[in-house]
Amino acid sequence: EVFFPLLEAERYVEMGEAAETYLVTEQDSAIRFRVISEIAVFLDVPGHKDVAFHWAERLCEEFNDSPFAWCRMGAWYRAPRRETPANNRVAFGHYETGLGHARAADQWVLYVLFDMCRLLANMENWSGLEACMREINSDLAVERKLAALFLGDDWLQGIPEGAIDVSLVAQYRRLVAAPPNRRGGH
Repeated sequence: EVFFPLLEAERYVEMGEAAETYLVTEQDSAIRFRVISEIAVFLDVPGHKDVAFHWAERLCEEFNDSPFAWCRMGAWYRAPRRETPANNRVAFGHYETGLGHARAADQWVLYVLFDMCRLLANMENWSGLEACMREINSDLAVERKLAALFLGDDWLQGIPEGAIDVSLVAQYRRLVAAPPNRRGGH
Protein backbone atom coordinates (compact mmCIF):
# COMPACT_ATOMS: atom_id res chain seq x y z
CA GLU A 1 0.00 0.00 0.00
CA VAL A 2 2.89 2.36 0.67
CA PHE A 3 5.83 1.15 -1.40
CA PHE A 4 4.28 0.17 -4.73
CA PRO A 5 2.63 3.54 -5.46
CA LEU A 6 5.98 5.21 -4.81
CA LEU A 7 7.72 2.65 -7.02
CA GLU A 8 5.25 3.22 -9.86
CA ALA A 9 5.78 6.97 -9.56
CA GLU A 10 9.57 6.38 -9.59
CA ARG A 11 9.86 8.17 -6.25
CA TYR A 12 12.69 5.95 -5.09
CA VAL A 13 14.15 8.18 -2.39
CA GLU A 14 10.73 8.51 -0.76
CA MET A 15 10.27 4.75 -0.99
CA GLY A 16 13.51 4.20 0.95
CA GLU A 17 12.46 6.80 3.52
CA ALA A 18 9.05 5.11 3.90
CA ALA A 19 10.78 1.76 4.44
CA GLU A 20 13.03 3.27 7.12
CA THR A 21 9.99 4.72 8.89
CA TYR A 22 8.09 1.44 8.64
CA LEU A 23 10.99 -0.64 9.97
CA VAL A 24 11.33 1.48 13.12
CA THR A 25 8.26 -0.22 14.58
CA GLU A 26 8.10 -3.53 12.69
CA GLN A 27 9.42 -6.42 14.79
CA ASP A 28 8.30 -9.45 12.77
CA SER A 29 11.52 -10.84 11.26
CA ALA A 30 9.80 -12.32 8.20
CA ILE A 31 8.23 -8.96 7.34
CA ARG A 32 11.49 -7.11 8.03
CA PHE A 33 13.37 -9.51 5.74
CA ARG A 34 10.88 -9.05 2.94
CA VAL A 35 10.80 -5.26 3.20
CA ILE A 36 14.58 -4.90 3.31
CA SER A 37 15.09 -7.40 0.50
CA GLU A 38 12.49 -5.84 -1.77
CA ILE A 39 13.66 -2.29 -1.13
CA ALA A 40 17.19 -3.39 -2.09
CA VAL A 41 15.79 -4.68 -5.38
CA PHE A 42 13.44 -1.75 -6.04
CA LEU A 43 16.09 0.87 -5.41
CA ASP A 44 18.61 -0.89 -7.63
CA VAL A 45 17.96 1.42 -10.55
CA PRO A 46 20.39 3.75 -12.27
CA GLY A 47 21.28 6.63 -10.01
CA HIS A 48 20.46 4.79 -6.77
CA LYS A 49 22.96 1.93 -6.73
CA ASP A 50 24.69 3.13 -3.54
CA VAL A 51 21.37 3.26 -1.72
CA ALA A 52 20.42 -0.19 -3.03
CA PHE A 53 23.77 -1.58 -1.95
CA HIS A 54 23.21 -0.14 1.54
CA TRP A 55 19.92 -2.07 1.74
CA ALA A 56 21.55 -5.28 0.51
CA GLU A 57 24.28 -4.86 3.14
CA ARG A 58 21.64 -4.19 5.77
CA LEU A 59 19.89 -7.42 4.82
CA CYS A 60 23.12 -9.39 5.35
CA GLU A 61 23.83 -7.60 8.64
CA GLU A 62 20.35 -8.10 10.09
CA PHE A 63 19.92 -11.64 8.72
CA ASN A 64 23.52 -12.79 8.76
CA ASP A 65 22.60 -16.49 8.96
CA SER A 66 20.14 -16.35 6.06
CA PRO A 67 21.30 -18.01 2.85
CA PHE A 68 18.82 -15.83 0.96
CA ALA A 69 20.36 -12.61 2.29
CA TRP A 70 23.75 -13.67 0.95
CA CYS A 71 22.23 -14.76 -2.35
CA ARG A 72 20.58 -11.33 -2.60
CA MET A 73 24.03 -9.75 -2.10
CA GLY A 74 25.50 -12.06 -4.74
CA ALA A 75 22.69 -11.07 -7.11
CA TRP A 76 23.48 -7.39 -6.50
CA TYR A 77 26.98 -7.93 -7.89
CA ARG A 78 25.60 -9.92 -10.82
CA ALA A 79 23.23 -7.22 -12.08
CA PRO A 80 23.88 -6.81 -15.81
CA ARG A 81 25.17 -3.25 -15.55
CA ARG A 82 27.68 -4.29 -12.86
CA GLU A 83 28.72 -7.66 -14.24
CA THR A 84 32.48 -7.84 -14.52
CA PRO A 85 34.90 -10.70 -13.85
CA ALA A 86 35.85 -9.07 -10.53
CA ASN A 87 32.22 -8.61 -9.47
CA ASN A 88 31.43 -12.20 -10.49
CA ARG A 89 34.17 -13.40 -8.14
CA VAL A 90 32.74 -11.26 -5.33
CA ALA A 91 29.26 -12.59 -6.07
CA PHE A 92 30.57 -16.17 -5.95
CA GLY A 93 32.04 -15.49 -2.50
CA HIS A 94 28.65 -14.31 -1.28
CA TYR A 95 27.01 -17.44 -2.69
CA GLU A 96 29.62 -19.55 -0.89
CA THR A 97 28.74 -17.76 2.36
CA GLY A 98 25.06 -18.41 1.66
CA LEU A 99 25.83 -22.08 0.99
CA GLY A 100 27.58 -22.39 4.34
CA HIS A 101 24.55 -20.89 6.10
CA ALA A 102 22.18 -23.14 4.14
CA ARG A 103 24.12 -26.22 5.18
CA ALA A 104 24.22 -25.06 8.80
CA ALA A 105 20.44 -24.55 8.76
CA ASP A 106 19.95 -27.83 6.88
CA GLN A 107 17.73 -26.17 4.30
CA TRP A 108 17.81 -24.31 0.97
CA VAL A 109 21.15 -25.87 -0.04
CA LEU A 110 20.00 -26.75 -3.54
CA TYR A 111 18.59 -23.29 -4.18
CA VAL A 112 21.97 -21.71 -3.39
CA LEU A 113 23.73 -24.30 -5.56
CA PHE A 114 21.36 -23.43 -8.42
CA ASP A 115 22.37 -19.76 -8.15
CA MET A 116 26.02 -20.81 -8.11
CA CYS A 117 25.52 -22.90 -11.26
CA ARG A 118 23.92 -19.94 -13.03
CA LEU A 119 26.87 -17.73 -12.14
CA LEU A 120 29.47 -20.35 -13.10
CA ALA A 121 27.76 -20.90 -16.46
CA ASN A 122 27.69 -17.17 -17.04
CA MET A 123 31.37 -16.96 -16.17
CA GLU A 124 32.04 -19.89 -18.54
CA ASN A 125 33.79 -21.64 -15.66
CA TRP A 126 33.07 -25.13 -16.93
CA SER A 127 35.10 -27.07 -14.37
CA GLY A 128 33.46 -25.12 -11.55
CA LEU A 129 30.04 -25.74 -13.08
CA GLU A 130 30.70 -29.48 -13.32
CA ALA A 131 31.80 -29.56 -9.68
CA CYS A 132 28.71 -27.63 -8.60
CA MET A 133 26.39 -29.92 -10.57
CA ARG A 134 28.07 -32.96 -9.01
CA GLU A 135 27.52 -31.36 -5.62
CA ILE A 136 23.81 -31.01 -6.44
CA ASN A 137 23.68 -34.68 -7.42
CA SER A 138 25.35 -35.66 -4.13
CA ASP A 139 23.13 -33.38 -2.09
CA LEU A 140 20.00 -35.04 -3.45
CA ALA A 141 20.81 -38.04 -1.25
CA VAL A 142 20.78 -35.85 1.89
CA GLU A 143 17.45 -35.50 3.65
CA ARG A 144 16.95 -31.89 4.64
CA LYS A 145 14.31 -30.06 6.67
CA LEU A 146 13.31 -28.19 3.54
CA ALA A 147 14.10 -29.73 0.18
CA ALA A 148 13.73 -28.33 -3.32
CA LEU A 149 10.54 -29.39 -5.05
CA PHE A 150 12.16 -28.95 -8.44
CA LEU A 151 15.64 -29.05 -9.84
CA GLY A 152 16.87 -25.99 -11.65
CA ASP A 153 18.60 -26.52 -14.97
CA ASP A 154 18.19 -23.21 -16.79
CA TRP A 155 21.97 -22.71 -16.83
CA LEU A 156 22.32 -25.68 -19.21
CA GLN A 157 20.49 -23.86 -22.01
CA GLY A 158 23.39 -21.83 -23.41
CA ILE A 159 26.33 -24.12 -22.70
CA PRO A 160 28.36 -24.99 -25.80
CA GLU A 161 28.33 -28.65 -26.79
CA GLY A 162 31.10 -30.52 -25.00
CA ALA A 163 31.96 -27.68 -22.60
CA ILE A 164 31.06 -29.93 -19.69
CA ASP A 165 30.91 -33.70 -19.30
CA VAL A 166 28.05 -34.89 -21.52
CA SER A 167 27.32 -37.88 -19.26
CA LEU A 168 26.93 -35.49 -16.30
CA VAL A 169 24.52 -33.34 -18.32
CA ALA A 170 22.52 -36.44 -19.35
CA GLN A 171 22.42 -37.74 -15.77
CA TYR A 172 21.38 -34.34 -14.45
CA ARG A 173 18.62 -33.97 -17.05
CA ARG A 174 17.28 -37.41 -16.06
CA LEU A 175 17.17 -36.24 -12.44
CA VAL A 176 15.38 -33.04 -13.44
CA ALA A 177 12.74 -35.06 -15.29
CA ALA A 178 12.28 -37.59 -12.46
CA PRO A 179 9.59 -37.11 -9.80
CA PRO A 180 11.13 -35.72 -6.58
CA ASN A 181 10.56 -38.96 -4.66
CA ARG A 182 12.49 -40.94 -7.29
CA ARG A 183 15.63 -38.81 -7.52
CA GLY A 184 17.30 -40.42 -4.53
CA GLY A 185 20.66 -38.94 -5.35
CA HIS A 186 21.43 -40.88 -8.53
